[in-house]
Amino acid sequence: MDVILVPGLWLAGSSWAEVQPVLERAGHRTHPLTLPGLESPGADRTGIGLADHVAAVVSAIDAADGPVVVVGHSAGSGIVWAAVDARPDRVAHAVLVGGFPSPDGGPIADGFDTEGADLPLPPWSEFEEADLTDLDDAGRERFRAQAVPSPAAVVSDRQQLSDERRYDVPVTMVCPEYTGEMVRGWLAQGAAPVSELGRIRAVRYVDLPTGHWPQFTRPRDLGRMILSVIEAAPDAVIDEFGRPEPPIGADELTTLVGFLDWQRATLAWKCDVAESSALNRTTAASSMTLGGLLKHVAYVEDDWFVCDLHDRPKPPPWDAVDWSADRDWEWHSAANDSPDELFGLWHHSIARARAALAEALANGGGLDQRAKRLWPDGQSPSLRWILAHMIEEYARHNGHADLLRETIDGATGE
Repeated sequence: MDVILVPGLWLAGSSWAEVQPVLERAGHRTHPLTLPGLESPGADRTGIGLADHVAAVVSAIDAADGPVVVVGHSAGSGIVWAAVDARPDRVAHAVLVGGFPSPDGGPIADGFDTEGADLPLPPWSEFEEADLTDLDDAGRERFRAQAVPSPAAVVSDRQQLSDERRYDVPVTMVCPEYTGEMVRGWLAQGAAPVSELGRIRAVRYVDLPTGHWPQFTRPRDLGRMILSVIEAAPDAVIDEFGRPEPPIGADELTTLVGFLDWQRATLAWKCDVAESSALNRTTAASSMTLGGLLKHVAYVEDDWFVCDLHDRPKPPPWDAVDWSADRDWEWHSAANDSPDELFGLWHHSIARARAALAEALANGGGLDQRAKRLWPDGQSPSLRWILAHMIEEYARHNGHADLLRETIDGATGE
């Protein structure tokens, strides 16, 4: 999937740098945009307006091979919404981070002082305290060092919307310095900035408690949220760590797959550490590492869903391993792999597992169908057993990951 990343005021495409790896490791293509006039502090912003920024996003949508996910931050959310209006048949999902789908006829942002054709980043004192949550002094210095004045006309020009098919495009609202409950309250009060939300047919609210710039303060959590938007069910509830919660009233198959995806996402969260070397860290007397866990479950995904369920040969890289020489090769060899390689391998294994599961279900056997590869005693497990076993496999190793992650940076949680 192509994911177009649209920054808010004062920021270039590079502001998404810490979000991109989460998506790219899962095989998605990211396109962080630097909008017209934001190329450098010295760029000429004369004559650049809202229509130019919208056109840049529409151009990126048109350049993609198929439907796209478009992500907008803050005022970039209004720009994204105008692009959705221009290309409703090309956008699979819109993700609005700390911003709203600005209605027709209004500005995408207001309340900022301009200097000629420029809209410079204001002093921090002009922002609400909630906006600056988790953005410490060092973070503010880095932000200001990369900030570029936005074209003033972008916020003075009026939003122009005309195609009501935009309301058919599903929207996820990522709520950082406010909550989804607060947005619903504003909508009930008839607040103009959120008026479009009441007409969109599918809106999901996801709370990400932090300040206004989660791409700086919680980038990996934001990345996993976007990933769940792409991969999870359209109505899935997503938590603040990007995990799609299992459905509470679904049928057996949907419930089992939902719990498996929850456990997969939990491991992704636990293994997503800031320092790459931390994936090789051990604790106590154990030789287990987070990197080893990732590579092990990648192998297990392929082993059960590809090899056992369909009785097929091991796919790469497992087919080239001398397992008789090292039965725990995946655990030991993980130390030689980069985080991108480990996460990429794991995500590719999950993709193969999902495809293998879909293929088996398409054959009509349901959860009662048996794996085609027989055990030495002539038996084989049902698909129901395999799914339950995979949930158990992840749940057990997520307990290990809890301990390892706490040793690395003190992070704890479910």
